Amino acid sequence: MQPILFNIDQLSHCYADGTIALRNVTLTIKQGKKIALLGNNGAGKSTLLLHLNGILRPTNGAIRFKGKEVAYDRKSLLSLRKQVGIVFQDPDSQLFSASVIQDISFGPQNLGLSKEEVLRKVEWAMEQTETTRFKDKPTHFLSLGQKKRVAIAGVLAMDPDIMILDEPTAGLDSYYSKQIMKVLDHIQKQGKTIILSTHDVNLAFEWADELIVMNDGEILCYGDPATVFEQDKLIRKAHLEKPWVMETFQTLVQAKIFPSNESMPKSKEELFEKIKDASSNFKISPSYMQIPILN
Repeated sequence: MQPILFNIDQLSHCYADGTIALRNVTLTIKQGKKIALLGNNGAGKSTLLLHLNGILRPTNGAIRFKGKEVAYDRKSLLSLRKQVGIVFQDPDSQLFSASVIQDISFGPQNLGLSKEEVLRKVEWAMEQTETTRFKDKPTHFLSLGQKKRVAIAGVLAMDPDIMILDEPTAGLDSYYSKQIMKVLDHIQKQGKTIILSTHDVNLAFEWADELIVMNDGEILCYGDPATVFEQDKLIRKAHLEKPWVMETFQTLVQAKIFPSNESMPKSKEELFEKIKDASSNFKISPSYMQIPILN
């Protein structure tokens, strides 16, 4: 059984202007998972993520991390943030040093590590995020995709147990989005737990082990991607659509191209492979292969 990292119990949050961002959220997060948080703008995704790092405090309810209730004194928050790293949606709000390597070094230097240990962690983080080749480059000269990878490296260099990312692919084209997700996959295989928010249902369906769907500060559903997206009423309530891979596959099942007990593909590559296998079993009459000759 996987250890539980977060126990969230009846968490509510009201901002100073009276906006209720979270309403009695109850949730359990286990170690080693890839978790995607889905929902429309204003659903409460970012507010929930900021509570996990101690940046926001609950108005009501409680959060337990590794069995212990989160405290908000300086020492307790420092300990929490060593273990729970957060990467913001806008990397410019996170990058401030003159060069890439200086920025990535900032976190581990503030952990009181030796120079040798700091260098080891920074080099490892740059290797994981493929940022070594521009380590001496000023951060303000980087592309958006490069900045996002440097921001991830800066958090990764602190070696947290959990990495939280708010819209990591927002504003990126398909190429850089795939690069970021490739980096996150590689990091997760090192034993990290990764939680990210996204509006991209196709990305979430393919990448995540578990999905959390939010609407108006509440959790509508939580579970494995296929089970979550089977709940049509709740998906419509969250202003989401089914992933195209799932929708296409279900259409092919209805057309009896696939049997009803065929396993659900998670990516276009898996879907295309299933179509290829199915097409090899089609029986085509020789008459359909006759090509008329026009005089």
